[in-house]
Amino acid sequence: MPTKVENENRVFPTSDSSSSVLNVLMEYIKEGRVEVLTNSPVLEIKRAEEINEGSNTEGTKQIKSIILENGTEILAKSFIIATGGKSYPKTGSTGDGFVWLKKMGHNIIKPDSALVPLNIKNSWVKNLQGVTLPDIKISLYQDGKKIEAKRGKILFTHFGVSGPTVLNMSKKINELMPYGDVILSLDLLPEFDFSSLNTELQKLFKEHSNKKIKNSLGTLIGSALVPIVTELANVNGDTFNHSITRDERVRLMKVLKDVQMTVDSLLSPENAIVSSGGVDLKEVDFKTMSSKIFSNLYFTGDILNIDRPSGGFSLQICWTTGYVAGTWAVDESLTS
Repeated sequence: MPTKVENENRVFPTSDSSSSVLNVLMEYIKEGRVEVLTNSPVLEIKRAEEINEGSNTEGTKQIKSIILENGTEILAKSFIIATGGKSYPKTGSTGDGFVWLKKMGHNIIKPDSALVPLNIKNSWVKNLQGVTLPDIKISLYQDGKKIEAKRGKILFTHFGVSGPTVLNMSKKINELMPYGDVILSLDLLPEFDFSSLNTELQKLFKEHSNKKIKNSLGTLIGSALVPIVTELANVNGDTFNHSITRDERVRLMKVLKDVQMTVDSLLSPENAIVSSGGVDLKEVDFKTMSSKIFSNLYFTGDILNIDRPSGGFSLQICWTTGYVAGTWAVDESLTS
């Protein structure tokens, strides 16, 4: 599948269509003569008798079979759990794998939303629905203390904000929410400090002295943001540039470097890009992706408690762990 690399090293199909990924996988399944059973929920995972009765040695337990809801029993030498986490439940990732594994004795770190868009309290955000800012600085505050800052893309939606940078901050925001208001500060022009921004504004207003602020400020920040910025700065957008006062210019600068939004909540887990939590990594052999409790059981993807940023890393984890687990599961089956 031809791919391309975009900002922040994110890799996409050249076609810009997710169906290209699906087509490659379906063709691979067809070539491998893999049988896919649909509408076949797993009811139970049956364990084999322990190899060494009463032994507590790592990996001495094994899985014997799985029982489907219709009563069918499927026997195998190796088993791979690839149920995903709890995000996008419409795809089938409803957390079933966590339930099975917990019953079998694995430690499951409580799943939670990891990469998820934010609901914002400020009503003006809805006026920016569909607007994307490709390069801004986002700082996270609580009780006046700066927690962290990231630079990148933000997308305004009908409910609040999304985009890679916001998603990558959402887990920290989720952790902070129980302790008080969480504030997002947007620096719309991170390439300028206050001194250089002051110079830039003076230059702009001088070159377009007979234009109104609302018609010239858009060259710096985009026209959609102008009414929001002027309102927050308490500056009349109809003021001509030649008439703006120093105090008004300072207020504009402060807002341009610090547009504040209050987080209302995270969207529901169903809207999360990925979920955190999952199988405790201490119980996984990463050389083979096998369970340290059940020697013929393997793990892939979001079933594992691995945090990662937005930008294709979740897919990479799935491809990599899937390749390793599949390779070792087949080798083990052939040699046992």
